[in-house]
Amino acid sequence: MRRALRMLIVVTIVVAAVGAASAHPTNDFDACAAHRRVGGFCESRGVAYAYGTTVHIRAHVSPSHASETALVLRKKPYSTTWRVVDEVFISDTGRMRWAWHTTIDDAVQRRPYEFRFRIPDHGVSNRVEAYVLFGE
Repeated sequence: MRRALRMLIVVTIVVAAVGAASAHPTNDFDACAAHRRVGGFCESRGVAYAYGTTVHIRAHVSPSHASETALVLRKKPYSTTWRVVDEVFISDTGRMRWAWHTTIDDAVQRRPYEFRFRIPDHGVSNRVEAYVLFGE
């Protein structure tokens, strides 16, 4: 009985160690907001959009974590809570993209929306600010 219990403990420790080792961390995980899906400027702070336009959030992770998925997190202006708004695939080169078409109901003049990507058990990107304005 004791021998079986010891074997169970050893197997549990080995499986836990393998699971932790397989969750390789990120070395570099950068996100930004842009006005276009590809190309153009991509910044992490203070990017402004008029309501009715599309916010493009992009990120790159290293190592690439190819074929995995990342969660897209958003924090609304004046909120303290990050919410999962979508899940995106990570390309073979470690790139991910997410687009959000804004409406007049999304416009908040004085505070930004905040975004970040999270790869469960691997890491989280930097925080990205995007202002959605009335166009005044």
